[in-house]
Amino acid sequence: MGFYFNPGYDSFKRASGSRIYIDKTGLLEELNLRIDSEENCILLSHARRFGKSQAAGMIKAYYSCGCDSKELFSRFEISKSDTFSLHLNEYNVIHLDISSFIDFHKEDLVDEIIKRLTLEFSEVYAGDINLEQDINLILCRIAEFSDKEFIIIIVEWDSVIRNHADRPDLVHRYLQFLHSLFKSEESKRFLALGYITGILPIKKIKDESALNNFREYTMIHSGVFTRYFGFTENEVKALCKRFDMDFDSVKQWYDGYLINDLHIYNPNSVYQAMVEHTLDSYWKNTSSFSTINDFINLNMEGLQEDILHMLSGGKTDVDTGNFQNDLSNIKSKDDVLTALIHLGYLGYDAFEGVAYIPNFEVSKAFRSALQESGWMI
Repeated sequence: MGFYFNPGYDSFKRASGSRIYIDKTGLLEELNLRIDSEENCILLSHARRFGKSQAAGMIKAYYSCGCDSKELFSRFEISKSDTFSLHLNEYNVIHLDISSFIDFHKEDLVDEIIKRLTLEFSEVYAGDINLEQDINLILCRIAEFSDKEFIIIIVEWDSVIRNHADRPDLVHRYLQFLHSLFKSEESKRFLALGYITGILPIKKIKDESALNNFREYTMIHSGVFTRYFGFTENEVKALCKRFDMDFDSVKQWYDGYLINDLHIYNPNSVYQAMVEHTLDSYWKNTSSFSTINDFINLNMEGLQEDILHMLSGGKTDVDTGNFQNDLSNIKSKDDVLTALIHLGYLGYDAFEGVAYIPNFEVSKAFRSALQESGWMI
C-alpha cells in the first residue's frame, strides 16, 4: 500500500464515518460502465468544496488493489450493483493531487511526480521492471507484469493552468505528461480509467491535444454525474429533519445551482450549517474574489450594472461557448460571467441561457468582496 501507487482506503473511511455522510457510491457504478471503453477518460470540473476530493478518495478506495475495502463498501449503494465485485480492488491505482506538488516544484514538476511514483514502483517491482524508461512504458510493463490495468486519478489537475499561465514551458511539459498517461499509444494497453478533477474545464490551447479525448462534466452540464457532487434537495430535506433545521431557510441560504434540472446545494456549507446548527456563510473563506474583482472592475460591456442587477435578484444573459477555460485570458463580459459560473459564484440556467446569484450565502460573500473593492452597493 503506497501513498501515490495503490493507496489504501483511509480517506474514504474517515469521510464515510463522519457525522454527516451522504452515500454517493452510485458514482462508482457509472464509472464501472466506462472502464475499458471509448468513454474511459472523464474530467469533472466543479467549484471548490463540492465534493471532488472526497469522491476521489472513494474511487481510489474502491478500485485500489493495495487494500481490501469490501467490508467498508458493503453498507453502501454500490454493493447492490452487479458490477460491485467485478471491479472491487482489482486495479493498479495512481492518485495524484497536483496542488501538493506545484507550490514547491514549479521548475521540475513533472520530474518530481515521476520520481515519487518510480520510488513507490521500486518497492514492488525492483529487479523485475526497468524503471529508467519513460513513464508510459513503465506503466505498460507494470500492467503486463501484474496483469492489472491502471486507474489514474488526478485531483486539482488544472492548478498548473490556473496559476502558471505565464509559464508556457511548464504548461506544455505538464500537458505532455498528461498525454503520456491518458492518450499515448501505450496508454491504450495500461489505462482502464482516467478520472481527473479541477475547478475549470479543459483549457483550449491551439495545437495541444493532450486531453481532447476526455468527456467533460461541469457546473454548466454534468449529465448523469450531477447528483454525485453537491447535495440534492431530497438529501438536504432529510438532513434538515435529522438536525431539526428549517428547510425553507436552508434552501434560501444554500440552494440555487441548477445543473441538468437538478437543484444542487453546496455540500460544505450545508454540512457546516447542520453540525453548527447555524445558518452562516461557510463557503466564502474557501476561495478569494481578488482575481474576479480585477475582471469585474474592468466593467466590460456594462458588466458592473449586470452584477448589481443580479444582486437585486435579476438574471443576465450569458454566452458560455467562447470561454477558453482560462482565468488569464478574459476578453469579454461573457468570459467573466462564465468564469464565475465555473467557480460557483453564479448559478446558470442552461434552458434560458442566463446567469444569476444562486443563494443568500453567495450574495452575502459577493457584497462583502465588492465593498472591499470600493463598490457602492
